[in-house]
Amino acid sequence: MTIVNQETIAATNAARVAYFDGLQENPLTYDDYTTESIMPAAIKIGDHLLQHGCVYEVTEIKVFVRDEPLYPVYVTIGTYVGGDLGIYKWFLQDAQNGCARSHFTSQQGNARACWLKVTLK
Repeated sequence: MTIVNQETIAATNAARVAYFDGLQENPLTYDDYTTESIMPAAIKIGDHLLQHGCVYEVTEIKVFVRDEPLYPVYVTIGTYVGGDLGIYKWFLQDAQNGCARSHFTSQQGNARACWLKVTLK
């Protein structure tokens, strides 16, 4: 477990700024990829997923299971591959909750959700 303090927040923010400074937009059109709907249990590290017009590569998958008879929640974490860079940055700079925003996008849904897996052409 990582303890969040002013030092870890500053380091995370510095990593985010450095990542954004070196990031180049990779515009993608519908002709550049195909999508298929998959269940979250089928997602693997390295897969490309589509979220809000951006394609990201999955670098980490977390699964949260409770003792109650609820569906597990899946969270995928990844980095920018292509699509609308402005939207990607907006979600990571302004819309993300928490005290230390990072440069990793994340998406979550329960075990019954269908996600869009991308295959680049």
